[in-house]
This record gives sequence, C-alpha cells and structure tokens, in this order.
Amino acid sequence: MIKHLAKRTLGITAAVTIALSATTAVSAYAANDDMDAVSLAKKLVGIDYSRSNETPSAGFDSSGLIYYVYQTLDYSVPRTLAEQFKMNKKSINDISKAEPGDILFFGSGKTPSYAGIYVGQGKMVMSSQSRDEVVTRNVNDYKKSFIGGKSILSATDRLKAELILAAQKYLGVPYEFGAKYGQTKTMDCSSFVKTVFAQYDITLPRVSRNQAKEGKYVSKSNLEAGDLVFFTTPDSGKSIGHVGIYVGNGNMIHTYGEGGVKFTSINKEWWADHYVTARRILD
Repeated sequence: MIKHLAKRTLGITAAVTIALSATTAVSAYAANDDMDAVSLAKKLVGIDYSRSNETPSAGFDSSGLIYYVYQTLDYSVPRTLAEQFKMNKKSINDISKAEPGDILFFGSGKTPSYAGIYVGQGKMVMSSQSRDEVVTRNVNDYKKSFIGGKSILSATDRLKAELILAAQKYLGVPYEFGAKYGQTKTMDCSSFVKTVFAQYDITLPRVSRNQAKEGKYVSKSNLEAGDLVFFTTPDSGKSIGHVGIYVGNGNMIHTYGEGGVKFTSINKEWWADHYVTARRILD
C-alpha cells in the first residue's frame, strides 16, 4: 500500500512538474510578444549558448534563437537551421540588402552552419558556440561565409522594427517644451513622436492631445511595439499632456525633463498612475 501510494504521489508530482514547465514555456513567449523582432533579439544578448535548446531559461543554439524570436511574434518557423534555410520566404542573396528583422545564414554551399538576426546598422544578433552566449556581431566580419537570407516579417512588423530603431537614434537629445518642429537639437514629447513617424511618411499632428485622436484605440493590455501611449502631466490636469512610443516589455521611448529622450517604464512612478490611453498608428 505504501509502495503504491509512493508511486501514485510520484506520478502526480511528475504531472504537476510537466504542467508547470508547459505554463512556464507559454509565459516565456507571452512575456515578450509585444516587442518587435529587433528589440527582442537585442534583449536576448548575453544569454548562454546551449545546444538543442530554444528558451531564455535553458539557453539557445543558433537555430533555437531564431525559432524563439519568431515563434514569440507568432511566425511559424522550423526548428532546425537546414529547415529554416529552406523556408518558402523571400530570399536575400546580397547581404548588403538585408533589412532589420531578416534572418542571415552562414556556412558552405547550401549547408548553413549558423545564423543571425539582422538588427540594423550593419549588425546582427546570433547565438555563438565559440563565445558560449548570444552576441552582437558586425555582419561584414562574416561576409565571406554568407550563403543567403530569408525575409519573413510582414510589412507592418518590419516597419515597427525600423521605427523603433529610428527613435533610438535620438536617445539623449535634450528636452525642451515647445521645441520647434523640424529641428532635432531639442525636442518635446510630441515633436519627437512626430519627427520619428514622419521619417516613414506618416503625418501626425503637432501636439499630443491631437495625436491621441489618430489611428485606433488599443487597450493597455494589448499594446504592441510602435503604439502611441498617452498620459497626463502636472501641467495638463486631467487632459492629455504627454506621449511616448511603446517599445514592448512595459517600456516606452519618449522625452520629458532631465535626460531628454530615454526609455521609461509605463508601469512605474508617475507614468503608471497617469496613463490615459493608447492609439495604434501602424496597422
């Protein structure tokens, strides 16, 4: 009887462990599914290389990193390098033509040995066996081994990645309330947002309260990279007085006060208590 009970207990424990593991895996994906491909890839830099694994907790091998990033963003991607290389997606034959979010393969002939995710500015993120972790590398250092690439992002998702990269170029630009639009030596919140979106031929009003009328409403629980998030400020009372660009993982890029353009959590301090609404411009 005791032996039977011990076996049954062991079985229940195993079942619970499996169930918890499955839940953890789902949570791991869900935690980052509001990001763009480039930001998510960069976030994983520093995680251990681990053969045959594809999660942040267990580590990544080369194809496992790619599998995780794109599965998290709801793209169907095979698990192995060979299958990823053969995907029926737009091919990239010239490495200089790669765009943010593209997958680049390296090896010999038609046999890939490793791969990376292009993150713009001549760099890619890859899980490196020799460095034993996820690293950022200059694409040109691997040019001789390039055997092809795949472009799998939708036009909207590619635009999200490019827009967030464009916004980051202004990190540290000083804040000035009422800064003149058209120059980028100083910015206020809405001139910053208007400037970034204008680079992609998207025209927004000049002030945040009017920007909050653009696009379509999106709830805070369904935010995605590229959405505009709006807040009140000490000077705006109950009206909208501030805007930022949501970048995923609970953060926005915006400009306000000391430090100018920066990343800030929308779930902490003033911003958590004074969040008003969000609008989706990219759809």
